[in-house]
Amino acid sequence: MMEYPYGIAAMILPVQVLLAGFYFHRKYPPLRQSRIFASVIAANLCLTLAGVLVHSVVLHVLSYLFLLVSLGLYFGAQNPERFMEQRTGIFNRQAFERVMRENKSRRFWLVSCCIHSYGEVRELYGAAQMDRCLGLIGVWLQQTFPKEPMFYLRNGRFVILSFSPFDQAGVVAAVYRRFQESWQIDAAEMFVGVGCAVMDSSVCAESVDDIFDALEIAHRQQDQAVVPSQMPIRVDGQYFDGLRHARAVKRALKRAIAKDDVSVFFQPIVDAHTQKIVGAEALARIYDEKLGYIAPSEFIPLAEKTGSITELGMQVFRKVCAFMSEPRIRMLQLDWVNINLSPIQCMNPHLAEDFISIQQKYQVPAHKLHLEITEESIINLNTLQNQIARMREAGFSFVLDDYGSGYSNLMMVRQIPFINIKLDMGFVRAHFSQPNTLLPDTIRAFLELGFSITAEGVESEAMALALDRMDTTYLQGFHYARPMPMEDFYQYMRSHAGQETREEVPDCDLAAESV
Repeated sequence: MMEYPYGIAAMILPVQVLLAGFYFHRKYPPLRQSRIFASVIAANLCLTLAGVLVHSVVLHVLSYLFLLVSLGLYFGAQNPERFMEQRTGIFNRQAFERVMRENKSRRFWLVSCCIHSYGEVRELYGAAQMDRCLGLIGVWLQQTFPKEPMFYLRNGRFVILSFSPFDQAGVVAAVYRRFQESWQIDAAEMFVGVGCAVMDSSVCAESVDDIFDALEIAHRQQDQAVVPSQMPIRVDGQYFDGLRHARAVKRALKRAIAKDDVSVFFQPIVDAHTQKIVGAEALARIYDEKLGYIAPSEFIPLAEKTGSITELGMQVFRKVCAFMSEPRIRMLQLDWVNINLSPIQCMNPHLAEDFISIQQKYQVPAHKLHLEITEESIINLNTLQNQIARMREAGFSFVLDDYGSGYSNLMMVRQIPFINIKLDMGFVRAHFSQPNTLLPDTIRAFLELGFSITAEGVESEAMALALDRMDTTYLQGFHYARPMPMEDFYQYMRSHAGQETREEVPDCDLAAESV
């Protein structure tokens, strides 16, 4: 009969006890919270004790195998390359995800601290200096809050997490106080701003990704604030309602593009002097049975982020061309339509050939199609100039949209052969809330350079009269009409064309643009 190996069992048992002790006392979150590791240790101890009591070699062999498994789990969890963020010396995003998944049924409290405008700050100081600053921040957090695990989630965002209540307000106050001072790197001082957000398990997040997204929204709001606040944002259920709404919009956008259901609405544009309709703006709209019509401010940024803006813009361009090619529309003598191009579309090397193909299919003369771009598109000037040169050769013209909302670089605008400048509604309305010479001087400068001017956001007769006195060429806004579906716009234009015919007014032009 085989003699039971008491010596080996006596060696294995202390190792198991030590591993159990590490499980309960180590601060490494993925290990501390690993239920698999705890189960293996418990089973291992039971098998070893049972083997000793009944003198079973089989149980001893099983306990030995369980010991190997527990050691593998232990050393796997201790791999710093897997769970440590090297620049900051604290746990990384993967560690945070694992901790939250393993404790999804437990209550939690956290404080998130994010460097204001991290991308711009990193570009300003340089990657090397910024990485060293992140390291200093990580050291300070660990020294100041040694009892709580903390994580670096990338892009300047640190999270302090606990599964028991802690003084979130005290943590936030300490963080704000420290960030009012500089971070010393050799002989250099770095000043960075910070925004804080607090959250707990009462928000009922459906997944770890929901937590990431909600924190990102909160910190983005802090970045957009004109005056930084020293008060943290409390991330509550409203943020997660917003996330669910954003997902619904994303599904609606995907469905509309796949089914070719993107609608085009039109808003009239009038001559500032005669007050006659001379054009329209074509606006993309998406309809969902549950959400109704979705505003462009919701789905356009999403389309740009997901890359679907190219197909969206192509659908709008095609539907505008189809509208212009209809005999009944030609009877209205609509001679000119503007179509917006996203900055992402402008990067597409096949843009010119795709547009020319659609234009030729519907037999709409290219000189009737004016393509609108925003100031943001002009940043990549070389690429844009190449695109414009190719499309101008085909007969297209270009219009600058939303001037005054971005960089507003007059010298850069002169490098592009625009035929019309559209002034952003915010720029226009700002003049009427606090009048000064900026708006009239801008209009006069563009007119002297040979551009026509369109003012957006006209909401009253007083605004219209004032803009006419500034020699603005065209006006657009709710004062004249709200955006309307294609068929309604046709009837609208038809009625106005009849009135102008009776008044013996010359044929009007159409200026329509798609988002």
